[in-house]
Amino acid sequence: MFINYWKKLDFSGKLYILSGFLLLISVAYLGKGFYYLLLDNQEGTIDLYLRWQEQQYFYHGHYPYFAREGSDLVIREIGPITSGGYLPWSFFSGVLFFPPISYPLTRLYHVFLNLISLSVLALFSYNLGKIYHKSYALFAMAATLAISSNCTTLKNGQYGLIINAFLIGCYIFIQKNKHSWAGLFLGIAMIKPNISAFYFLIPLSQKKLTSVLLFFLYLIFATVYILGITETNPLLMLINFSQQVSFFTAKGNSVVNLLLPLGIPGNYATLILGLVGIIICLSIFYFYRNYSLLTLFAIASVMGRMCFYHYDYDNLMLVFLLLAMLELTFKYPHKLNMIVLFIVGISLWIPPTAVTFFAFYQGKLQFIIWGLAAVYLLISQKYNKANFLK
Repeated sequence: MFINYWKKLDFSGKLYILSGFLLLISVAYLGKGFYYLLLDNQEGTIDLYLRWQEQQYFYHGHYPYFAREGSDLVIREIGPITSGGYLPWSFFSGVLFFPPISYPLTRLYHVFLNLISLSVLALFSYNLGKIYHKSYALFAMAATLAISSNCTTLKNGQYGLIINAFLIGCYIFIQKNKHSWAGLFLGIAMIKPNISAFYFLIPLSQKKLTSVLLFFLYLIFATVYILGITETNPLLMLINFSQQVSFFTAKGNSVVNLLLPLGIPGNYATLILGLVGIIICLSIFYFYRNYSLLTLFAIASVMGRMCFYHYDYDNLMLVFLLLAMLELTFKYPHKLNMIVLFIVGISLWIPPTAVTFFAFYQGKLQFIIWGLAAVYLLISQKYNKANFLK
């Protein structure tokens, strides 16, 4: 009966049904994520506590990663630092993410920040489809909210959703030629460079010098301020950071981990892939500078996910790949575009437990899907306009 009913529906009707299904999934994912973020005291918000702990050392005038077990810098009420991997400017931006309040209040504060960030994402996605049809708008919103790593990033107390909101702000400011704000938002998003670094190459390749200048000024000022306040030797900080990269990279899940069995240290593997990513991104961003800005953001997200250290909760950074495929399919509703869109969507919607259960998918196949989708997106930018894929 349902199959016959489905066949009778027009395209918009089918999108409404799919949107309802994805919205139910998003409610389940986000409900679980916010439960862990706010209420669970056993498994939830592990990373949030570690970031809060690091930020407290900054407020006490210490560089966090020197306050290890056995160090004289350890403050008993805070405890020794067991985490790492963040650069000095992250603690400057951390004042916005982690103000000097208690940890229970920080959890509540991050509920507020994530709700705002999800609202930004929902509104941005809805507006992307609204210019075509209301059903497109609802589907775009539902598709982005139903990304499974929205749940895991909330559960772990990560702030990928907040960074995505700043990147969306950067996108909007570039579109409106407000390049100072674009550079500032991108600088704040660099609190996690493994998510945001490649986006900087977009204004650089387009010679948006105001954005580039504000971006660098923000990071330089933030770094100098943090190193000055904590009286940290820059060389010791860089050595410490390099050691942390090697340690944490081995625990992650990206293309970097495919190089480790070859005997390449994690810090060198990250550097190699980072340089390769820069070359690829600069080339693409230059030759496609007059095409969709959303496509360039999608390429930056794919390259960032593949070239740097990540856990699966960072898969939400690929929301820009999903958004670009949505934009492409809305403009050119060919069957092949729809197929690629749903393959990308399914790769981001499936439950986290299903991802970790299939080792080959988690370790290799998902990167193949995202990489090929990015290539397809670039090819389609040119040939769809010429009705190549009718």
